[in-house]
Order: sequence, then structure tokens, then C-alpha cells
Amino acid sequence: MRSIGHHCWLLAGFGALLLSAGAGSCVTPSAPLTAEEIVQKTVARAQWVAESNPRAGYGYTKIAVIEDYDSKGQVKERKEKSFVFKSGRGSMAALKINGHVLCGAELQKQEEAAIRQRQAYSQGKSARRDDEWDKWLTADLVARYQFRVVDRQVVNGRPAYVLAFQPSANLEVKHVADRFLNQLSGKVWVDEEEFEIARAEVALQSKVTLGGRLLEALGALKKLDFTLERIRVDDGVWFVQSTAGDFEGRKLLDTSRVRITTGASNFHKLASARLEPAGLARR
Repeated sequence: MRSIGHHCWLLAGFGALLLSAGAGSCVTPSAPLTAEEIVQKTVARAQWVAESNPRAGYGYTKIAVIEDYDSKGQVKERKEKSFVFKSGRGSMAALKINGHVLCGAELQKQEEAAIRQRQAYSQGKSARRDDEWDKWLTADLVARYQFRVVDRQVVNGRPAYVLAFQPSANLEVKHVADRFLNQLSGKVWVDEEEFEIARAEVALQSKVTLGGRLLEALGALKKLDFTLERIRVDDGVWFVQSTAGDFEGRKLLDTSRVRITTGASNFHKLASARLEPAGLARR
């Protein structure tokens, strides 16, 4: 189900935007902020990151595994994609499908198909593979949800606010994406010092039809569970370290389940990067 793959991309962006190791210890409260204040600071931080790009000059590698299950719960197709990212731009380095390594023309064909898909999802604005998801976290997006502070915990040695969120009532639906976003709920861990997303857990509250009412039988997302972990690699510099998503949907009369996991590692400054990223003022 291609639509499931798209919603994974959207959710990864959304999860990182909105929004495990080390997330278990409590923190003694000291004049905590309100949920509204935390969300406002997190949005402001994300927009600042989108403008100043503190991740410029860094590189890392990433592996994505996509497993497509049949109706009996058996894996019918497994893709493993390897990427190299430099200054926020990524390129596919290797691809395996069911253990078969693709290269040359086969790999190029897969990459071209991925480019066309990204162009379609971004309405032709860009075909580049990037990690600049911060631009999607806006006041309009978070306005869809009601947030409340439920705890304060330590994530990877750093104190974080824990916020639960759920969709507000009577939300408008103008696009297919609205149906999806309007049904998400979960928790987000926000770093207390830099107001960056440290962790997120997101679930779908009810089924989302991917087409119009007359096309409901063609596709629907019935279930979704998604987690995201981020890592602080330098002062003010954060990356998505891992994601895991389980998607269950329907295409025609068939049930489809897809599990997508990603893991990033080898975060490092590029040889051509300056010693200190510019503009690391904290929000």
C-alpha cells in the first residue's frame, strides 16, 4: 500500500515536528511551564532551526527497513535501504529487496520511482530527500490538538517535559491529510533546556479513509502505532536517531500491514564544516 508509505513519511515528519532509552526517571518540579507555553516555545524553536539550520555541516548514515506482511502475518516483501546524509541532503547508497542486492540500472530505477513519489507528495515543489522537517511544525498544526503536561522525566540524561495530546473537537477537513492528522493522539517528550523533541509516541484513534466516500473501498488506514527517538549530538544540534511504525490498512478487500523502522548513526561533522555551527542561540 503506497499510501501507507506516504503516511509513514508524513508521520515521521509530524512526530518529529510535534513532538527509549532513559525515559523512566522522574524530575523534581521547579516552577514548570504550562502546556501552552511549552508548545509555543517548541514551535518557535522548530521554526528557528528551519531558518538557521544548525545541522548544516553534519553527516550521518541511515538504514530503513520496510516489511510488508500478508494476511497470515508472514513477511511477503522486505526492503532494506541504506542512505548517506550530508548537510541535510540524502542519497540512497544501497538497496536490498528480499535479500537481493540491487545495483546499477535496478537501483537507479528504484531511486527515480522514489523521486517521482516525493514530487507527487510535495505537489512538485521538491524531489530532494532531506531531513528538514522542522519547517512543518507551525502554530496552525499544533492548534489542532489539546496538550496537557502529565509528567517530567529524564531522557538520555536530560530533563524533559512529558505532554499528552489529543485532537480538538470539530476540526475542519479540507484535504486527505487533514483526516489523518485529525485522528492522531499520543505523548511527546520536550527537552526542558532547548525545547527540542526528544521522544514521541503516536497512535491513530480511528480508521482514516484514504479516498473520498465513493472510494472508501479502495483504501483505508485502520491502525497506526509510531515511536520516534531523537539524539542531541552537539550544543543545539539534534537528529532523529530511530523511528518505528506499524501500519494496518485495507486496499480493496485485502488487509495490508506494513512495519517500517529506521535507524541513524555515525553522526559527525563534515571535514569542510566550520568548527562551530552559526547561530546556536537558544530559544
